[in-house]
Amino acid sequence: MKNSTTKTILAVIFVIICTFSKVSAQVLPNTPGVSLFCKGSDLTLPSPPSGEDWIVKYSATQTTTPGTGITLVSGNKIAAADLNTGYYYLSSKSTIAGACESELQEIPVYVLKPLVVDFTPANFCLESPLAQVGSVTNPEDPTITTLAYQWYTVEGTVETAIAGATAKDYTPSAPATVGTKKHRLKVGYVIGSKNYCAQTADHDITVTAKPTKPTITPGTITGTATAVTF
Repeated sequence: MKNSTTKTILAVIFVIICTFSKVSAQVLPNTPGVSLFCKGSDLTLPSPPSGEDWIVKYSATQTTTPGTGITLVSGNKIAAADLNTGYYYLSSKSTIAGACESELQEIPVYVLKPLVVDFTPANFCLESPLAQVGSVTNPEDPTITTLAYQWYTVEGTVETAIAGATAKDYTPSAPATVGTKKHRLKVGYVIGSKNYCAQTADHDITVTAKPTKPTITPGTITGTATAVTF
């Protein structure tokens, strides 16, 4: 009897723990069905059915009773200022007085904070390329640690990827082309083998030519040593 009671208590505790874990779950970049947004983006829903309004509520964790109401812009948009990582709960309700509200649809959302990207431009002689050292601050670490890198040259509005330049730092190949050219470092989050929310840094890099070899006419230099007899 005692053993049976103990098993029953343990089973109840297990159910409570599982239920609490589910209800209190937080959204992660790999949460099933998650929608990823870059910070500063709006969430636009389809227009509600004719004669109905959307009702949206928010909770930082998964719940069956969301309590924070969201004011929609134009009836179907969550403004960037109101968009946060968490669960949004969507329902609809007829505009007719006394109408019922529909069941809730759960929408998990993860908002990616912007990476901070820069690099230190290093001018160099065409025969001696110098490393262009990138700098990246990842505000999602340790949730997201894998980043994608790509270096470009930029002319006007056209960027051209530099083959093989896919690391934080980049050293041009020798010999380089003389002149000043804009370079760009682009960095994004890698989630599920795809890149998201890229940020860039641009700087001009100047490559100088090798100076001309000096030519001095023989005899224009007179030594100061004099011949001596001994």
